[in-house]
Amino acid sequence: MQGRASSGCTPFFVARIVADSCVGFVQGTRATLAFSFPCVVAMNISKQIVGYLKTRALVLVSVETCTGGAMLADQRGAAGCLDLGYVAHAATAIAALPGVSAPTIERDGLVSEAVAREAAEGALIKGVGRWGSASVALASIGLLAHAEDEEDDAVSTVTHCFAWACIDNGRVLCASETVGFSGRRHEIRRSIARRALLGFPRFVDRVLAR
Repeated sequence: MQGRASSGCTPFFVARIVADSCVGFVQGTRATLAFSFPCVVAMNISKQIVGYLKTRALVLVSVETCTGGAMLADQRGAAGCLDLGYVAHAATAIAALPGVSAPTIERDGLVSEAVAREAAEGALIKGVGRWGSASVALASIGLLAHAEDEEDDAVSTVTHCFAWACIDNGRVLCASETVGFSGRRHEIRRSIARRALLGFPRFVDRVLAR
């Protein structure tokens, strides 16, 4: 199921998180969780997420495409809760992300929840390795190409896939969703960042509540 987000026009958008049976919230089943987010969020959600990470002693590794690594990096105090960060602009760069496999891309497509989950899990595993200290991950996978003849204020419609991952009792847990966005390029980027950040604490809180 695909949610639809219209930046600033529609007050609410709805999406569905799907977790694999081996890593899902409900062990041994394929779990589906429906929820809604307000499209107009607090003015500085980045500040809230940094505070959330700090109070829970979490360290984040991120994979971004359309937002250029800017979700949290510029937020005051973020340095202590950020580890690795990957930014991929081209299709070839997304395909080369840690954990992303060619068979998955061939089967599900480049912009897919399967690829987003592999990117989140791959980044997290990389982040808890010898050099990293990450405990949670988010991946935001999509393409927002700019045609040469496209006006800067042209309205576009894009599909974007998100995934969040964490380690709990030695297991990697991951959830994902697909969302459609419509608007101008800067509006879509802002909505993508909101969506990725808003979904993160919901996922982590559900894992910690298990």
